[in-house]
Amino acid sequence: MEDTTRNEKLREYLRPEDSFEGLVLADVTPKMDTMWWNVPHIRKLNLLLSCAMLTQVTSGFDGSMLNGLQSLPTWRDFFGHPQGQRLGVMSNGITWGTLASMPFVAPACERYGRRKPIFVGTVLVVIGAALQGASQNYAMFVISRFVLGFGLATVQTTSPLLLAECAYPSQRGKVTSFIEPAWPVGSFFAAVIIYGTFKIPDTTWSWRIPSLLQAVIPTIQFVVAIWAPESPRWLISKDRHDEAFEFFVKYHGGGDRNSQLARFEMAEVSATLEAERTQKQSRWGQFLQTPGMRHRLFICVFVPVMMQISGNALLSYYLSIVLNNLGITNSNTQLIINMCSTIWSIITAYGFASQVDRIGRRAGFIFGLIGMLITYVIWTILSALNQQRNFKQTGLAGGTIAMMYLYSGFYHLTAPFAPTYTTEVVPFSLRSKAAMLYQLCGNLAGVFNNFVNPIAMKAITWKYYIVYCCVIAVEIVIVYFTFPETGGKGLEEIAEIFDGADAIAGATAIEHIGMHKIDSKPEVAHIDESKR
Repeated sequence: MEDTTRNEKLREYLRPEDSFEGLVLADVTPKMDTMWWNVPHIRKLNLLLSCAMLTQVTSGFDGSMLNGLQSLPTWRDFFGHPQGQRLGVMSNGITWGTLASMPFVAPACERYGRRKPIFVGTVLVVIGAALQGASQNYAMFVISRFVLGFGLATVQTTSPLLLAECAYPSQRGKVTSFIEPAWPVGSFFAAVIIYGTFKIPDTTWSWRIPSLLQAVIPTIQFVVAIWAPESPRWLISKDRHDEAFEFFVKYHGGGDRNSQLARFEMAEVSATLEAERTQKQSRWGQFLQTPGMRHRLFICVFVPVMMQISGNALLSYYLSIVLNNLGITNSNTQLIINMCSTIWSIITAYGFASQVDRIGRRAGFIFGLIGMLITYVIWTILSALNQQRNFKQTGLAGGTIAMMYLYSGFYHLTAPFAPTYTTEVVPFSLRSKAAMLYQLCGNLAGVFNNFVNPIAMKAITWKYYIVYCCVIAVEIVIVYFTFPETGGKGLEEIAEIFDGADAIAGATAIEHIGMHKIDSKPEVAHIDESKR
């Protein structure tokens, strides 16, 4: 009886002539004959979604800041020249906060939606930044980073969900992929700020100012999120169909209540979520029920681990140690290299993220990893030669730094696909749990990085790079054999790749609940700004 009521409710949003048999989302999505910023409703939507796209700015700021702080004499003196395990604990403070948040974030996303956790998370980040800037001792610094981690994890878990579930259909891949390129933006700001405060002599404000400025972006996110829309998929899951339909009409249909795109999305999403509800797919155990779900689970666990243990942490958090091993010990030189590295990362990250649909998810992972492996091997060889020759040949150090930059570029070919891929392969009912797994596994791998990397770098220097060469080689093989291409499909249509004939999602779900049928596809509409 309840299912019948829901189906009748869905039909209220459809016109008598609406028919969707044999259609996919791409068939009814208008083709844009102008740039997206010339289309008012898409421009407004993307600006409001910036509250989620800015998330990694804070994370990138934190990584670069901690790199820079290790080059500041005042920070080293204040905290007793931390290294090894002590430095690992300071770096891992943010990781412990992330892990502590895990039991709460997924349930919060499911119960309160996608926007409210962003509110809570950004407030916690602001509090953590304030505590960090006011730290009086080692313990207070570690506690502040715990609070930062708790807040950051809350926002990072929620943001990909909000983007994937709200973005305009033809822009979903790009919008979601823009999360990761924000990391080097934050990294750049931190590098510039710390380079500036490095000039402040003999005062703790050289590291307190960057710590306090870490609160700026979360504050902006909080303000923008006030006006941001809630996920229409979450609204439908809570039987708030009217609000969901208004979202599709306003932000995807440009205010046209007769928009075929808005009505198709309403039908497709509602039918798919109803099928998931019937199959009780919201339980954790569902991840193990079928080969398709186990495949998804593997991807959700493997991708974040891969993105953490591919050697990138050495550049993100321990660049100072890497440069010391090259014989580059001057603090001013290290800060300049860090700042230039972030500029290069911004260029490559946004360049590749803007092309995610052309490159393809699978190709992005494979070619990025191959490039990372080649540059890491050369990096390792040059580092070995540099040490054997007592750091007397500056050309070897320069060549090593060049390989680091090239490695970073290839890493940023791969990185934008990570949140996009893991978000879209999982059905709505398990998406928040998958996002939580992504953060959990990534941060557990981060614990390894933050404890093992500084110890190993100190003990065996360049020989440690060989480990990462082997790891990346294994990752290439795994990705090649287990990662299917998902580009070009609607969020509700990707289930067909993993579940095959058993998939009840997208157009199949519409048929399953007995929606209208037609024999031919409609003419494709166009958005032409000159006619608006």
